[in-house]
Amino acid sequence: MVNRTGVVVSLDDAYLGRITEIARKLRAQGMKIDQTLAEIGVITGSIAGTDPRPLAGITGVKAVEPQRSVQLLPPDSPVQ
Repeated sequence: MVNRTGVVVSLDDAYLGRITEIARKLRAQGMKIDQTLAEIGVITGSIAGTDPRPLAGITGVKAVEPQRSVQLLPPDSPVQ
């Protein structure tokens, strides 16, 4: 089984209207897309392995960053 790495792809502002086309190119490079957030120009998903460089080379892609998660403590936790 291939390990997948969560990524967040941000688009250059000039390409916001072409998010569907860019998402298609990301899929062609092996990205599994979870969400396409057209209003803010962000596409989330995962890639096989850990090397996002093929995605970063797509015209219109401004940045590719690893997806991060945050876990908050329950409201009744002593540390807030």
